[in-house]
Amino acid sequence: MIRLVRTSGFLLIVAGIVVILVWLIEPLREAVREIWPHVRSLPWPLQLGFALAAVGLLLLLASLVWERLGERERDRELLDDEP
Repeated sequence: MIRLVRTSGFLLIVAGIVVILVWLIEPLREAVREIWPHVRSLPWPLQLGFALAAVGLLLLLASLVWERLGERERDRELLDDEP
């Protein structure tokens, strides 16, 4: 499960970098403007599916952060514990 969450987080980072590059490079920005109407013309079940997949990836990334914060608290308790 943790490996899946970390892989998902890595993929989100890569996707973010791709989005940034698309908006920084003018020819890529023009390509997105040409492709976007075709994406919007997809049937609504496909649009919904893509949106749900994106939300799922965000939830997985959030669960990774949540888990890490919990482990951090447990680690702090172990440091405070005296033998």
